[in-house]
Amino acid sequence: MRDPNRPADLSKLQKRIDEARERGEAAERPNPEKRAASKSYGMAIRLAMEMVAAIAVSVGLGLWLDSLFGVAPLFMIILLVMGMAAGVMNVYRAVSGFTHGDLLKKKKPDKENDNTA
Repeated sequence: MRDPNRPADLSKLQKRIDEARERGEAAERPNPEKRAASKSYGMAIRLAMEMVAAIAVSVGLGLWLDSLFGVAPLFMIILLVMGMAAGVMNVYRAVSGFTHGDLLKKKKPDKENDNTA
């Protein structure tokens, strides 16, 4: 017989609640494969935009200088080549993880490991 003053055993209910909560959290977690794919697409779009922007600005500036000085394709060709080089450099820096300041800094020797003293 059951004692009417004793509360009902709630461990089974608590276990079911925990299982339901875990299923809900598992459904909301992002898929790592989809996250990696979206990161890759984002990086590819960024690199393409950097290349296109560098070329577009250089060609626009070249066309403006050509119309200003009256020499038809001279500045456009020169600045197109420079814009392509700048675009490639920007893509290289983005891919390798370097920033402009990191490329110019020289590595200082570590004083603790310097045995010349």
